[in-house]
Amino acid sequence: MKTQKVISRIRRTCSIVILTTTLMMAYPHAEAACPGPKGTFLQLTDAQLARPVAEWRQLFDEFRTIGINTLFVQWTVVDRKPLFYQARHEAGETPLASILKFAAQSRIRVWFGLALDSSYWEEIKQPADMLRPYFRRRLQDLAGFLGDLNAATASAPFAGWYIPDEIDDRTWLDPAKRSVLKKYLAEIVALLKAQRPGSKVAISGFSNSFADPDLLASFWAEIIKASGIDLLLFQDGVGEGKVALENIGLYYAALDRAVRQVGAQLGGVVELFILMPDGRRLPAMAGRIREQIATANRLTSFPVVAFSIPDYMSHFAGQRGGDLLSSFLLSQRSCRA
Repeated sequence: MKTQKVISRIRRTCSIVILTTTLMMAYPHAEAACPGPKGTFLQLTDAQLARPVAEWRQLFDEFRTIGINTLFVQWTVVDRKPLFYQARHEAGETPLASILKFAAQSRIRVWFGLALDSSYWEEIKQPADMLRPYFRRRLQDLAGFLGDLNAATASAPFAGWYIPDEIDDRTWLDPAKRSVLKKYLAEIVALLKAQRPGSKVAISGFSNSFADPDLLASFWAEIIKASGIDLLLFQDGVGEGKVALENIGLYYAALDRAVRQVGAQLGGVVELFILMPDGRRLPAMAGRIREQIATANRLTSFPVVAFSIPDYMSHFAGQRGGDLLSSFLLSQRSCRA
């Protein structure tokens, strides 16, 4: 059975590569008319880190097939456990080091995420006076590992830093909590830019459809102006069912105007999945994804980022992911015709 599965996987991959090559030859100028995502997130879970090098190589082949040139490694530390090589603690090559080699070979630039704290969503429910010590500890942790992370990424195709603490549209309505958040983010940005002068810093946010687009845009202008963040990645919420596809353009338009006024960029994060009634997230239909990409391309200035190709539109996601990749490429062909 295992041999049959391997043969089947190889056949699917070969079919994808052949199909893509054919489309590129047939439609050499179609990229501008039918753009796909240019970036993707990558979440380094235990399952992903356990994958053999050959599978990572295949994933980066698929990235090139799609046209990916930007990778957001969503985090490099999980609950204080670094996923990168630390010279004073360990020897040998980590999975992240292999990933960065493939990124360099593929000419993919990498944004490096900081630390994922699994208690973040519970902690931010607290009032402002309780948030201060929590954020102070997070900053101390960052100061403790940032030098090693910077060293580990010195030879990588570095694009910038990414703050994994996602910001929603309801938690920070209290002015006192918002003030704590702004100070925390400003101190993170200062640490990052002191470590690597001239580097860019990105963060992501989303809407639960609680704040209207103009209110949300005003909130983000205030946050960016206070913190010095360079890039806001706004999750479209279509996959989660938080924002209807026909409404996402309202958020993009308001946010793009607001962040431009404070000297930053807006990028759209296209969710490649559909949330099922039982809580599972499965690959979405290629046609819907193409509409999401078109909206983001029309109304944001940073190239579209997918969430996420490894999880929903590649062999990493099993047969469903491979099928979506094939379907998406066929959808692009239909667009170009």
